[in-house]
Amino acid sequence: MLLKTGAYPRGVTWGDVIEIAGVFLVLGLYAWVAAALVSPPWGARGSTGPVSVLFLLAFTSYALGHGIHVAANSIHDTMLATDARDAWGLATFWDEWMGHVPVDLARILFVMALLLLERKRAAEWRAAAPDAAASMPGSLRVLHIAGALTYGFIYFATAVEGQTVLLALPFCAALAVHGFAARSVPPASAPVRTFFTAAALVSLLLFAIWGVWQRGFPEFTRAGVL
Repeated sequence: MLLKTGAYPRGVTWGDVIEIAGVFLVLGLYAWVAAALVSPPWGARGSTGPVSVLFLLAFTSYALGHGIHVAANSIHDTMLATDARDAWGLATFWDEWMGHVPVDLARILFVMALLLLERKRAAEWRAAAPDAAASMPGSLRVLHIAGALTYGFIYFATAVEGQTVLLALPFCAALAVHGFAARSVPPASAPVRTFFTAAALVSLLLFAIWGVWQRGFPEFTRAGVL
């Protein structure tokens, strides 16, 4: 399998390389969305101190979690290749448990921070550009749907494989409830809320299918899917 193909040095796989590159990509996307929310085209300004703290915690947690996971995963694969069984328990703990928890916690913090930013700005945006807030352009709607499907699947898949379902599933449910409770606000005026609500619904559907099919939430590898 490509993800477990050796890279350099020994013990590092192409899956590790892809994960490291993905951290830069994902954090860049979050920063881009946050910058758009803080500085909209019409120049609205305001205090974002508490939200900045959330973003700091989220960025740190996300990078730390992936750092733990990549390092532990390399050690795990090295031991697998050399049959070094004396440290299996420790490697499994860091690779399969502690490497995933900070990452999923960061995803929750990112969503909370972006929703708070959007809520602070929504009224200003609607007042400054009421026509733009009335409807969402077709191209943006397509991107929203594609992105929500992708994010919803990734969130579900990482939670199952990382065994953080107890953290991810309740948050998805809470996010869906929050989205429906605020449905009186037009989607174009709250694109972040619309996006994450749709993604949460996708995740919940996948959690339900997997949970019923497997009678629980085993990792894909243990269920023989990967």
